[in-house]
This record gives sequence, structure tokens and C-alpha cells, in this order.
Amino acid sequence: LAVQGSRHRNGVSRIHGDVSSKICAKFWPEIAPKENPIRHVTNGVHVPSMLAREWTNLFDESLGIEWRKRQCDVDFWQAIENIPDQQFWNIRQTVKSRMLAKVCDTLTAQHLPYQISETHLERLLKYIDPKNPNILTIGFARRFATYKRASLLLREIDRLRTIINDTQKPVVFIFAGKAHPADGPGQDLLRLIYNKSCLPEFMGKILVVQGYDLGLSRRLVSGVDVWLNNPVYPEEASGTSGMKVAINGGINLSVLDGWWPESYDGENGWAIKPSPHHDNPELRDNEDARSLYEVLQDDVIPLYYDREKDGYSEGWVKKAKHSMATILPRFNTQRMLKDYLSDFYLPASRQGRRLNSDNYAIAQTLAHWKANVRAKWSGVEARPLSAPQIQMTSGESINIQVAVRLNDLQPTDVAVELLLSRKDYHPEVLVPTQQDLQNIWQNNKMETVSYRFVPEHPLHDSGEYLYN
Repeated sequence: LAVQGSRHRNGVSRIHGDVSSKICAKFWPEIAPKENPIRHVTNGVHVPSMLAREWTNLFDESLGIEWRKRQCDVDFWQAIENIPDQQFWNIRQTVKSRMLAKVCDTLTAQHLPYQISETHLERLLKYIDPKNPNILTIGFARRFATYKRASLLLREIDRLRTIINDTQKPVVFIFAGKAHPADGPGQDLLRLIYNKSCLPEFMGKILVVQGYDLGLSRRLVSGVDVWLNNPVYPEEASGTSGMKVAINGGINLSVLDGWWPESYDGENGWAIKPSPHHDNPELRDNEDARSLYEVLQDDVIPLYYDREKDGYSEGWVKKAKHSMATILPRFNTQRMLKDYLSDFYLPASRQGRRLNSDNYAIAQTLAHWKANVRAKWSGVEARPLSAPQIQMTSGESINIQVAVRLNDLQPTDVAVELLLSRKDYHPEVLVPTQQDLQNIWQNNKMETVSYRFVPEHPLHDSGEYLYN
């Protein structure tokens, strides 16, 4: 009902648009999924609401209050690179300390009803001291749906133990979230992580924070050093929590799914390339987990602890600045609303006014035209007028002519397209211009259409091609 009753349809990220076009392909069976009208507008976040107040104050002082009106100006936000590293780092640590204080308070309230000893509580909170926010803190907080794979980090316990228990470069993982009351497998994931967090070697290094709500979420996305996201590709529609982290100076470590492939440039975070083994979940998860461990060990942890005499890593601050400067102007609600307006709402409004004009005269004409085409389409036929060219050299033009019996339709009712594909049947649909498409003439009472394949659409590779 929604698909057939709407003028425009869209996914909420580029990948989600592609997936949705395949899911909805049955509504347009005559064309390839990538040609159907499913498009995308990638989600964004409301920057003034999601920024920690320290960042808001810094932007006001360093960029001027006009930053609120220039949220989509990519060049404007390059000025973040000019903020002194020490000042940037100090704000990050201030916001992180407030987040750690919130987590400490929540964990204390969480455990006190069970009358645990103060010694045990101190051990639990040892690595998240708000007065010493210098331990790498990685967050994972979201709905505990199984496809989000919250437990991927636990895939190889021995390797995780090596990563976490490095006394020179300690790491803390904070998990928070809720599973739907009817989602038993999601609840099992949360239970598994909590049980592992209670093991002696992970005590205080893997923390599961209960009572996940908007208040805790705001603290986590603004305060963690790294935001972990490892869904099953391509099942993440978009995601916005990573955007909130980035605009607050955090850095994303994510599977290339949802919104992240549109943002990731190789320097503004870290990417986990999805395993190609989609048909084998066990192998897929093993490979993605291995990639996660490798990125943590080879890139994330060494960079964070590569500290200079001033007590911070210049490389880390550089990456955090670049993350903020590249993500904030592209993934905010102002850009998102502009896309919806320009691509969907305004065209739909213009079309609605056009069809409603003159007492719906144009709408009636369109309805009659559609009915006529549907009634006569089964009698439309096409046949080639020239033998196929067997060989050609690179850049050479081909003239392909077809004769079309229109079954009393008018030449302006139809268009002829050339579908060209490699012989291994990976189709490449060429998009010709209107002038290319229609050169119509009469020949023995049979309407014909000439299509000329011109060098502007060259064959990029040699080999055998099929056309239709």
C-alpha cells in the first residue's frame, strides 16, 4: 500500500536505498532494481541538541555564532583544524570525565542493592576514574538486536584478553542498551556480555551499564574515545549514534554499513570491511571479528597511546579533528531536510499542483494515457533492422536500428533503450540522452526507432558483449 500509494520512496542511507530497491523490485519487474524509483536520503543529527556544551562554547568563540547557520558548509568547518591541539584535547577530556562520572554513578547504583563490598566496587570502577580520564574508552550502546552483533568482540576470548590486559596500554569497553521484551536472542546477547564482564580478567575492563536511557546515551556519545559499530552487512539501515560521537570529537570504528561508507575517507575513523561470506554466518563473524581485533591492535590502541610530552597523542587529535570537520557538515538534519525538500517534497508539491490544475484536467489526461498504453502494450513488438556487428575496435561507433510495431500507440508514447552487458551476464544499463533515444520515422507503415551507440558511452574493457 505504501509503495504503490506514494509518489516518492527512499531509504535512509545509500546502501539502504540499494537494499530497498531490491526488496521492492517486484513492483517494477520490467526493469533492473537499480533503475527503479527507490532513492535515498541519508539520516542526520540535530547538531545544536547533540553537542556537548563545551563544544558549543568553543564554536561560538572560535568560529563565531554564525556556525549554526553554516552547518552544511564543508569549507567553513575546515576551520576546526586550526583549533589548538591542547585546547581540543582539554575539552575532550572534560567531556569524557563527565561521562565517566555518570557511568560510575550508574554502576554504583546498579550494584549497591546487592550489597557488594566497597573493595569490589572500587575494583570495578578502577579504570573509569573521572579524575584520570586517560585510559582508552570504547563504547557500544544501542538496541540489542542480534544483527548488531554486540558480542562480536567476544568471538576470540584469548585474543581479547591480550588486548584488554596490556598494563601499558589498557582499554575499557562500555556496553549499554536494551533488547526488546520479545527478543529472546537479543536478551541472550546482553546476558552473555554481562557474564563475560564478571570474569576476573575482565573485571573493570568490560562494563555493562544498566538503565540505558536518553540521559546515559547523551553522555556516552559525547564522551567515549571510540564508538564501536559492527552490524551484519548490509542490515544496518543508517544509524545516527556514530554521527553524534563524531560531532563531539569522538572517532568511529565501524563495519562499512549504514551511513559510515558515505562518510569514511580513510582518515576520519577506522573501517571494518565486511566479510564476503554472507552465506556462511559462522565464517563471516569469524572474519569480521579478526578484522576488528587487527584494527584495535594495529591502529586504534597504538595511536591513542602515542603520547608526546604534553600528555596526548597528536595523531589522535588530528584524526578526531578531521572526523568532526568532515562528518558534522554532511550528516546533520539541515542537510537531511534540504535533501528531502529538493528531491521529494518540492517535486511532489509541484506535481500535485500541476495535476490538480484546471479541475484535474491533466490528471485525467494522464490516467487516460496510462490506460491506453496498458491496453495496447501487449501488441507492441520490436525487431532488429541490421545484422549485429561481430567485431569492433575500442572507441568505434555502432549504429543499431530496430523496427517497432506500436499497435496504434504514438511514437511519443515510447522510448527505446539499449541494454548492454558483458557475456558473463553482469548487466550495465546505458543511459542515453533523449536525442539519442528517439529518431522516429515511418517505414512501410511500421514505426521504427534508431539508436546510435556513440563514443560518449565507450566500452571500458575488451571482451564479448551482449546487447538487447
